[in-house]
Amino acid sequence: MKMTTAGFLALCLFAAPRLADAQTMQWTDKGFLSVNGGAQVGSDNLDSTSTFTLYDETATVATAQKVKGGGFFDLGGAYRVWGRNVLAGVSFSHTSSDADATVNASIPDPIQTDRPRSVTTSLSGAKHSENVVHLDAIYMIPVAAKTDVAVFGGPSIFSVKQQTVSTLTVTEPGPTVSAPLVDVKKTTVGINFGVDVQYMIAKKWGVGGLARYSWASADLGGSAGKLKVGGFQIGGGFRWRLN
Repeated sequence: MKMTTAGFLALCLFAAPRLADAQTMQWTDKGFLSVNGGAQVGSDNLDSTSTFTLYDETATVATAQKVKGGGFFDLGGAYRVWGRNVLAGVSFSHTSSDADATVNASIPDPIQTDRPRSVTTSLSGAKHSENVVHLDAIYMIPVAAKTDVAVFGGPSIFSVKQQTVSTLTVTEPGPTVSAPLVDVKKTTVGINFGVDVQYMIAKKWGVGGLARYSWASADLGGSAGKLKVGGFQIGGGFRWRLN
């Protein structure tokens, strides 16, 4: 991760002094295809509280889990639609991670009234995944004979899957509790913007570095509430030019 970041920043610094000259340069290719891999940075806390009736009293369940970033894979393409430098692009990005979920419950006593008992348990491997389609307007900036910078932005369509706790089973005596993880799915719309630096090793193919920030809010419904998805992605990969 540190080496990827350092390499991307170095490439940006190399390109920066040439941006002024690039204003008069035109991009000559028709489009490009890209394949990237890297890491997504960002996290959000997913907390929920629910109640149910047990022994004619109210039981309370509070869950807490941290949704983290992870590795990502990205596949995309773009085609020139206006002038020499403006392209329309679409890309598909997938990222996934897992984390522990903590359950704190207040369980009524089956014999004594108003004597709730506190129970805590932890569930491992609560999975989170994001499949995202990014629709972008792209402006290509040639900065050297073999180096181009693509500045992009646009809407993103997120398909989110999150494992969370929905029911609690109480076993006596004890008590002990069990809480199976269930999948919650949500589709939501957000935004993305970023920079793609491309270096062509040959006329048709080359390598590139990608830095993208995306954001959306997914309402998971019920007691789970809203979850912030997306984050900062940095990575690199392969570029193929459409001449």
